[in-house]
Amino acid sequence: MRIFFIILLLIYSNCLFSKEINLHFEIDWKSAHLADLFWDISIEDNHYDIKYLIKSYGITDQIFNYESLTLVKGYIDNNQLRPLSYKSKTKSTRQDVYTNILFNKDGTIKDFDISKEISKDQLDLQNKILEKFLYFTDPVSQLSQYFLYNTNSDRLIIDGLNIYQLKKNNISSATLRDDKSDIHDDQVKKIILSFPFFEGIHKIDKKNNLNEIHMIYKDLDKFLLPIQFNIFSKKFNAKLFLKNHKVSE
Repeated sequence: MRIFFIILLLIYSNCLFSKEINLHFEIDWKSAHLADLFWDISIEDNHYDIKYLIKSYGITDQIFNYESLTLVKGYIDNNQLRPLSYKSKTKSTRQDVYTNILFNKDGTIKDFDISKEISKDQLDLQNKILEKFLYFTDPVSQLSQYFLYNTNSDRLIIDGLNIYQLKKNNISSATLRDDKSDIHDDQVKKIILSFPFFEGIHKIDKKNNLNEIHMIYKDLDKFLLPIQFNIFSKKFNAKLFLKNHKVSE
């Protein structure tokens, strides 16, 4: 589920020696407010910390209490976010799951720990995949990289259960027709993110349910910030609307 919500952003790369970026999104499905996303990024020199929190909202919170917290630490190298640690934990009324990944500086996996119980065959497949593809980033760092530097990662993304690639296709301008955000502007810019490569770590020929992500953004406070995300999947479509934002040095 975190893949569907893991999406965001675009900011100019100038003056990034010390920044605090705070974004608050409303997550909707069929006009229902399901959850809130709080995305906090701290940049100090060439190091970054990211806190990515999704919390269920309203009636959804009462019926299916959900909270997913992801913490990422890493460094910045040539406009690429290089994670050193990725820790994600999800609590809900049905299950508690976690993923902890430590990276070496070259992108190889130093330590890999997930809550899912896997068989010996699945472990062998996991090790084979990690040895084959070698160099990885995490989904939160890659999506933050879009909002910081507008670049694809030069590494594959790993989230604990899958590895995949994101690729952007720029659309210079677009018209915003469905705007529930507090930011109103008809003329905006758009990036379409697609998945040219996807593979399960523990299952051969695993299918990706996510088709593509549309990121809509505009100039806010001298930065290019996302104001809406449209997420298209085989199972359901969702929208994210920017409700609040803060950028400070």
